[in-house]
This record gives sequence, C-alpha cells and structure tokens, in this order.
Amino acid sequence: MPIGVRMGLLRRPRYDRREAMDAAGREAARGKKRRAIALYRSVLVAEPGNLEVHRALAPLLAETGDPLEAWVSYRSVARAHERSRDYERALDVLRDAAERLPQKIEAWLAVARVERRLGRPKAALRALLAGRSHQTRRRQRPAALYLLREALSHAPWEPEIVIDLAALLSRCGRKQEATLWLDGLAERADSNDRRRIRAAQLRLIPSLANAWLWLRAA
Repeated sequence: MPIGVRMGLLRRPRYDRREAMDAAGREAARGKKRRAIALYRSVLVAEPGNLEVHRALAPLLAETGDPLEAWVSYRSVARAHERSRDYERALDVLRDAAERLPQKIEAWLAVARVERRLGRPKAALRALLAGRSHQTRRRQRPAALYLLREALSHAPWEPEIVIDLAALLSRCGRKQEATLWLDGLAERADSNDRRRIRAAQLRLIPSLANAWLWLRAA
C-alpha cells in the first residue's frame, strides 16, 4: 500500500466543532435528546474542557437519567465561573443542577456554599432545607441527616430543624442522640416552645420519663 494511502487511513475523521454543536442543538430542539447527547460527547472527545458543551450537555443528561455524569458537567462549568470569581453565574449553574438533580445533595451543598460566599446566609440555609426536603426515602436518611447538620451550622438550635433532626435520628434507631438534641433544645426554649418540644419528644420516643417531662412543661 502506498505511503500516502496509509497516512490517509491514519488521519482522524474530519472534525467541525460548530457543525457538531449546531447539529446537537437541532436534535435537542426536536426532542431527540440521546442523539444530541451523542453529538455533544463527540465534541468533548476532542475538547474535554469545553464549557459551552458541558453547559448544554448537563441538562440533557439530567433529563435522560444520568445524574452522575450530569453533575460532573454542571460542576465543571460552576467551578470555572468560581475560578474567575463570577459567583452569580456559578450560582445560576448550581441552582439549575439542584433543580434538575434534586436528590444530588452535592448540588444543594454547592448552592449553599456559594450563597454563603456571597454573604447570603439565609439563602444558604434555604438551599440546605430544600435539599433535605427531597431526601425522603429510607436509603436517603444519611443524606438528610448530613443536610440537617449543615443547616444547624447556619442556624444553631433552630427549633424546627432540631425537631426534624431528632425525628430522623429516632427513625434510624438513634433515640439516645435524638433525646440529647431535644433536651438541649428544651433547655434553650421559653415555656411555650418547651411544651411543643416535650410533646414532640413524647411522640417520637414514648416513655414514662418523657411523659413526665411533657406534663411538667404543660
């Protein structure tokens, strides 16, 4: 075989980024999400760090049931914005990730981290509690506990958060830890809140001791 022919066989297929991007956009607009994903991935083979592709690809991956790879793309874009100190754009990306991947606690934690960096602790707390609201299954209890503990680092001894944490600990069989949290909360509460806390304690952990605490508070 002539050398020129052999060299031609070894050349990479013709690659046109703009053509591939336009074709992917058209497929996505037609609802052909998997075809669009394949085209975007073909660009990433040549340009792994192309943020434009990652930003277009991430929602499609989320919608087609690939949360792990979707989060990788979202995170790549958000980190690039953070490195350039464009925190608002990073936050837009992370909020979209949290909305499309609600059970991915890394997304909620990242939103809270950037909100806090921007000096918005209340927004950070809301993000953590929103993330917790999506962790409702038995296998998600460790994630829910983690988010609640993070929330308490923003709002120490917030009654609703502590009661939610204690309820979850009780369902996990960690009643002693739940009792410690509720006792600590009751010590810091006024008389009206103390009655509600002791009622929650009796409901979560029925016992003569907790019944007596509830009667004393009432």
